[in-house]
Amino acid sequence: MNIIPESQYKKIFTGSKITAQHLKLVLEEAGISSIERDDAESALRAGYVAAFDNDTKLFVNKKDILKAKHIVSTTLENMDKDKLSDDEFAKIAEQKNDIISISSSKNTQKKETYRRSPFNVVLNILIVIYSIWRLSPLLRGETLSTLRIVVSSSLILFCSWAIIRHFRQKNV
Repeated sequence: MNIIPESQYKKIFTGSKITAQHLKLVLEEAGISSIERDDAESALRAGYVAAFDNDTKLFVNKKDILKAKHIVSTTLENMDKDKLSDDEFAKIAEQKNDIISISSSKNTQKKETYRRSPFNVVLNILIVIYSIWRLSPLLRGETLSTLRIVVSSSLILFCSWAIIRHFRQKNV
């Protein structure tokens, strides 16, 4: 009797983290999702100092196992044939950095604005009205506690600022 249920994933590769990440990208391009597992990194993040091998495991769904094994084997064969020199690796790395910097500069141009929900705006208006009502005895010359004045005044200022900011952003 097996206590652990049968997994829907099968291991197709064990090796270096860099190679596993490359294979994962190649598999994703082929439409196969994969899971990367690094026991040594997991142990370090959890605070354990254990002697794990530095191998990363790559798993795919059982239904994609044949196609994935074929892709992994051909990719690994091509990697062995295409051994690159250090200069070629440096050129490829520079090209990747240029692409990353271009895409990140495009992403920074987009400015997302936070929009308050109608419920939030109505709630802020109600808080302002309630806080003004709580301070209304001051207009009749009555005395109030300092804490009540400070809290109600702060709520009026903050909620008014939120309402004004909401409608200013809406017009922009």
